[in-house]
Amino acid sequence: MNKNARRIIAIIALAAIAVLIIAFSISALTAAPGESGNRFMGLLFCIIAIPILAWLMLFCIGRMQNKHTMAELFPEQPDSEENRGKNHEK
Repeated sequence: MNKNARRIIAIIALAAIAVLIIAFSISALTAAPGESGNRFMGLLFCIIAIPILAWLMLFCIGRMQNKHTMAELFPEQPDSEENRGKNHEK
């Protein structure tokens, strides 16, 4: 996956989070006491879910293309003779 696609995904995710934070702030000022709880929880869920979904998208696209991406939790490292010897000495 090229860097341009990563940038587009990141920009879209940041723009969505910015819009949700603005909506969250406006909702705090305009919501009636009875409806504010559900609205806040929905917006909070979306603010948390968008970065997770962007990470999953980057991870899945990288795996489908058999490439290592920045979204991997445990990137595979080449196991050379030097690394094996150092690990056994500890």
